[in-house]
Amino acid sequence: MIADHALKYSYRISKNEGNAMAKIEITKTELVWPGKYNEDGTIKEVPRVNLPFQVIETINESQATRKAKIGGQQIGLFDVWEGKEGDTFEEGWKNKLIWGDNLLVMGSLLEKFAGKIDLIYIDPPFATGADFSFPTAVGDNSLLVTKEQSIIEEKAYRDTWGGGIESYLQMIYDRLILIRELLSENGSIVVHLAPTVSHQVRCAMDEVFGSHNFRNEIIVNRPISKNLQRQFDTITALPQGHDVLLWYSSNLATRVQNLLIPYKAKHPEGYWHRFWSGADRPTMRYELLGETLSHGQWKWEEQRAKRAVENYKRYLAESRGRTLVEYWRDTGCQLEFIRKSETGTVENWFPPRNDKIGDTVWEDIKAYENQKDYPTQKHRELLERIISWLTKEGDLVLDSFCGSGTTLAVAEKLGRRWIGCDLSRWAIHVTRKRLLSIENCRPFDVLNLGKYERKYWMGVTFGDKKKDHQQIAIFQYIAFMLKLYRAEPITGMQHIHGKKGRALVHIGAVDAPVTIDEVNACIEECLAVDQKELHVLGWEWEMGMTPYIVQEAKRRGIKLLLVTIPREVMEQQAVDKGDIQFFEVAHLEVDIKKDKNCQITVSLTDFAFPYADMIPEDVRAKIKKWSDYIDYWAIDWNFQNDTFMNGWVAYRTRKERKLPLNSDPHKYEKPGKHTIMVKVVDIFGNDTSQTFEVNIVH
Repeated sequence: MIADHALKYSYRISKNEGNAMAKIEITKTELVWPGKYNEDGTIKEVPRVNLPFQVIETINESQATRKAKIGGQQIGLFDVWEGKEGDTFEEGWKNKLIWGDNLLVMGSLLEKFAGKIDLIYIDPPFATGADFSFPTAVGDNSLLVTKEQSIIEEKAYRDTWGGGIESYLQMIYDRLILIRELLSENGSIVVHLAPTVSHQVRCAMDEVFGSHNFRNEIIVNRPISKNLQRQFDTITALPQGHDVLLWYSSNLATRVQNLLIPYKAKHPEGYWHRFWSGADRPTMRYELLGETLSHGQWKWEEQRAKRAVENYKRYLAESRGRTLVEYWRDTGCQLEFIRKSETGTVENWFPPRNDKIGDTVWEDIKAYENQKDYPTQKHRELLERIISWLTKEGDLVLDSFCGSGTTLAVAEKLGRRWIGCDLSRWAIHVTRKRLLSIENCRPFDVLNLGKYERKYWMGVTFGDKKKDHQQIAIFQYIAFMLKLYRAEPITGMQHIHGKKGRALVHIGAVDAPVTIDEVNACIEECLAVDQKELHVLGWEWEMGMTPYIVQEAKRRGIKLLLVTIPREVMEQQAVDKGDIQFFEVAHLEVDIKKDKNCQITVSLTDFAFPYADMIPEDVRAKIKKWSDYIDYWAIDWNFQNDTFMNGWVAYRTRKERKLPLNSDPHKYEKPGKHTIMVKVVDIFGNDTSQTFEVNIVH
């Protein structure tokens, strides 16, 4: 077993009968790290899971499109994304923002997108001391609260760096395998790295994509904002002044357009240069302006050169006081010119240019934004260069570590189709706001793997998928959740699963929202055994059940606590560390008013923020209003028990901290009962939704 990562030779072994010696045939050079191979010498397979996507929110889609899509039928709490839209905006394509582990997400994308993605840009975390915490502004006055890395983000850190460079390489390698299958025939992948790890990742990329598909290592300027080394006489290393982009293609035959870099012309009037070249092709030695070469050659073929001579003669005849560059522009910036200089040298004219051919050193552009909404936020100009160079309008771009969404925002503005993915709920929220701020942003869906990921997790964690083992898996799942909640299991009851102190406990299923009927059944069992407190744990909740069900339970003498099961319970590292925290379901209140024109206005009147203990006491003391805990809220004016459709939205930005608590008026075309859903996203990126009924009479 190799104890450290190293370059090694891959080999094949053939045993000879009766001979203890084995024949080793070396086939290639390979980077190997602990964990890459199984004990029997076979390479570990990349997990491949094909799970359905849930559409949890649709943004900027018209009501007419929605009606056509569902045909007037109620679908369910979340739409299942069917992938039936076309491959162009005209054919109905919608961009996609996906919350989840990118390994599971990319595996699930393969069915519909294998061989269809034209550019994949990824910026995986590459600092061993990575800090996922960052300051987030609270309320109108921008009180700063440090948004500590969530357990789920810490999980990404542990998975990536918990075992050092070995676990980092395994993380990258697994994802590169899936990326290779997602890339189109002429697609490109660009991986953004620090020089501390780029050499090792390049070896892994050579293995996955083939060294023949390596195109370039590009150096990008990384400004040093604080030079702390000034205070020392001796140093261990120079400050890191650059990042690395590794560019690979999926095909050796792939060709891309020339990269043209904006450039201030040194010669605004153009310049003349000798037309002779030191190369030696006899076919390029012809008579030109009375001169025939004996050695070397002219730069262009004969017909082109003589046409340029005539162009210059025409300029002299037609210039009427214009300079050559003025004449060139007036005639369409296409003409070429050749003349004989006063010294008798044949020369051709180079017009002024505002760009130059780019190379692998991008010193004119920065890797990071100066002002950031998110850690390690990449510079918009960097992504503009990559996307506009390696794709054309309508091409499909994927960023599976999308962070604050720079790649997606740039792709949107450049008319590319895009798919973005991130593990952090906050990253998805920041990206959603960023996209919403783009004028005329096309419709996009927010998706996750939802109940399908949870069901997969339960099957992997508590048993196989065989029918006769499903009930055992459910029992083990309930026992697991009770232990995490620090509750004791009890038997003999149909709906109650455990007890915590004086409270009875019910655990909701992994693949369905907790319903009103389900909670009512638990209340009945509490009353039957004369217990006055009930805790119900759930992943999702039937729309409209809160706060109605809490009030109904109180009326019947039961203190009801609705508790959200955090996604982190699916991460074994978080479980082992005891990092799991349970919080009550947040609660919001609204006031709905109807004017004489039957227009509806919604006002937020209260929001119960369950995560206040996560905010330092000194900051919490300065927060005077419940609305300070809200970062974003939106309304679906005609909720259909399906995907949330963002019909009106308000949110805070870095510049605009005031959050309106009253919506714009909305007028319904038809009378009758309508369901309004209000979604609130708090300062930590957690969302709370509630439904309300309105009756419109014209």
